[in-house]
Amino acid sequence: MKASVELRDKREARLRQQLRDTPMRPLPLFQLTGWTHFVDEEVNPPVLAAGTSPTEDRKTDEQAIAYHRHLRMVPTDAMTHMQEMVVEAVHRNSGSREGLMDHVIDGPAGTGKTCLLRAIGRTAQQEIEAAMGGRRQNTIPVVHITTPADPEPRVNWLWEIGSYLGLNPEPKNLVEVLEMRKHQDVTLSVNYVLETAQTRLLLIDDINRASPQHLANVLPYFDYLRDKLGISIVFCGTGASHRLHQARILAGELTRVSEENRVRLERAGQPAQPVSPSPTELLPVTWLHPLPLGTKKEEQEMFRRVLASFEADLRLYRLEENALSKHAAVLHQRTGGYFKALTYVISTAAVIAIRSGSENITMTEIDAATAQIR
Repeated sequence: MKASVELRDKREARLRQQLRDTPMRPLPLFQLTGWTHFVDEEVNPPVLAAGTSPTEDRKTDEQAIAYHRHLRMVPTDAMTHMQEMVVEAVHRNSGSREGLMDHVIDGPAGTGKTCLLRAIGRTAQQEIEAAMGGRRQNTIPVVHITTPADPEPRVNWLWEIGSYLGLNPEPKNLVEVLEMRKHQDVTLSVNYVLETAQTRLLLIDDINRASPQHLANVLPYFDYLRDKLGISIVFCGTGASHRLHQARILAGELTRVSEENRVRLERAGQPAQPVSPSPTELLPVTWLHPLPLGTKKEEQEMFRRVLASFEADLRLYRLEENALSKHAAVLHQRTGGYFKALTYVISTAAVIAIRSGSENITMTEIDAATAQIR
């Protein structure tokens, strides 16, 4: 026991060091220490004193550059709606013995699905902890994992959850790493911790790495977590809704059962009744699409609202009013309205503005930022 505690402490110390050295790396978010840091994280923008000009060392100001490299997720209508819906579902599921349902975030790559998933998890945890009167020791409201690199064996999915919870032993040296042939089964340990820690929400990202057959192998376990422990589950990834529907068919052999029922009714001389939608066809799905900028007034207003939210987050000395909004058509044409590309261009343009000393975003900065992605 003492050895396992020492290994856990070393693991957490290593994670804390990673968070200090590279706070925006994704790896710590898939482990409890890093996720808790993310939930509590407050990104403070650089302070620009009114009426002052940038000093020469501003061009190499790492705090200002790091801040603009990682601009916050600005809200869109779809993202706000999904956050409210899932957080409400988590609260509802906590007081319900039946009728629990999964949720899905789907859409093309680069539309902000992962950003939304993590925002949902952070909001849900903050609300759960607020309802409990603050964070309690030995409670883990949210678990955030990614689809395993090899999603075929169920044990690999359990290993991802176990890694988040800190249950998997850390290899002591390179020899132990090379000797690892397969992951041990940590099902009992994971189940025990999830139950006793009162976990309420499981976030599963990058579901597009798993085929329907892979998911069919592990869905019964997720059903167990949902139906016995009351854990709400959110699947996220391009094609997630189709994969889950096909996985349900494979897992429950719904196609075979439906055909057998049709044949049985025909032999009995009864017309086959219309088949009602299965629960998987009614699966709540939030679709994220590229932000539009068409001829409709509401579409143009929405895209400009997003740009205005980015503008409000920028901390540049000479930033002109509506610096981004006035170039809405160009920004949309060069990013296709994809949230990930738009964030990259604005973030890169802001860093260029700091390093060049212009402290403003004009077509010069936009051209330089988009040159690498066109």
